[in-house]
Amino acid sequence: MTKPIVPESIQNEIVSALAPMKRRRFLTIAVHGLLVAGAGSLVSACTESPVGDMDAGKALSSSQMAFFQRLAQILLPTDGTEMAPLESVPVLRNLDEMFNGMSAQIRSDLGKAIDLFECGGLVMGWNFSRFTRMSEQDAVLYIDSWQAGHPVLLGIATVLKKLVYAAYWRDARTWGALQFAGPVSETWGLPSLGEAPLPLLQKV
Repeated sequence: MTKPIVPESIQNEIVSALAPMKRRRFLTIAVHGLLVAGAGSLVSACTESPVGDMDAGKALSSSQMAFFQRLAQILLPTDGTEMAPLESVPVLRNLDEMFNGMSAQIRSDLGKAIDLFECGGLVMGWNFSRFTRMSEQDAVLYIDSWQAGHPVLLGIATVLKKLVYAAYWRDARTWGALQFAGPVSETWGLPSLGEAPLPLLQKV
């Protein structure tokens, strides 16, 4: 049994990574609206979703669950490796728990980021497809293009990847492939001292 992720530490990383998007709030909202509005005419040209219909979670919608299912399949190709099979780790449930522990504002920002990433392929890079409907090869290239793109795109891709990796690797069943025995604080019975305070800015 793993301990729940501390929402505050995750939220701080998300806020930092999405900071460029926040500084371009008006542009982001405009692009978000444009993509969502323009997606309708192109969606019909897309193939069937490889993840199909999924139930909504406590915080994640059914479409967001499907999005993260596809993103996890691309980021965590466990077949033929010593890694714990993706199907044996509750990645989506862990993600839903993380989202459920976040503030409403951060969930809203992440929702916009997910929509941009999901629909970006309809108008960028000649993909003409939602991310969840891309082939594996196209999906990998699409993620790489966001990683090498504008700071807004880089921030969104970084956050989404971190969330998936955190949801997978926090599960003890994944540690065997890394020969990781678990936190020494638990093995040695060390008491928690809480989070270290941030350094204070001093005037020179």
